[in-house]
Amino acid sequence: MDIRNFSKADLHLCVDLFISVFNQEPWNDEWSREYAEQYLNDYIKASGFRGYIAEDAAGIKGFIVGVRKKWWSGDEFFINEMCVDTTCQRSGVGTQLINYLQENMKSEGIDRITLLTNRGIAAEQFYKKNGFIEIERLIFMNKEL
Repeated sequence: MDIRNFSKADLHLCVDLFISVFNQEPWNDEWSREYAEQYLNDYIKASGFRGYIAEDAAGIKGFIVGVRKKWWSGDEFFINEMCVDTTCQRSGVGTQLINYLQENMKSEGIDRITLLTNRGIAAEQFYKKNGFIEIERLIFMNKEL
C-alpha cells in the first residue's frame, strides 16, 4: 500500500469511495454524488488543508482529509474525514494513513490531532487503538431549524 499526498485530481474517486462507505452500515447516510463532491471540495479549498491517499495497483483504498488549525496551545490538525474501502477495513490501511498523517504533522511542528466520530461503532475503537483518547469534558451539540 502506498500513501501519498491528496491532489485535486483525486476528488472524483474519493467521492465514489466516500459514498460507498458512508451510505451503508453503520452510518446509513444518503449522500448524493453532487452533495458529496461539494462537501469534500469545501475541505480541499480550506486554508490549512492537508489530505493523504492510500492506494495500491487497483486504485484508491482510503483517504484522510483535514485542516491545520491555530489553537492557543499550539497548532493542531483536525481530521474532517477518513474513509477506507469496506473491503480493506481491518487490514491496516487506516492505521497506515494515521501513521503517515502523524509523521507529516510532526514534521510541520504540529503536536495534536483532533477529530469527531460516532460513539459505539468500529471507528471509535479504531481511533482508540491508534492512541486517540476521548475528551469527556466536551459535548457535541446541534439544533434543528
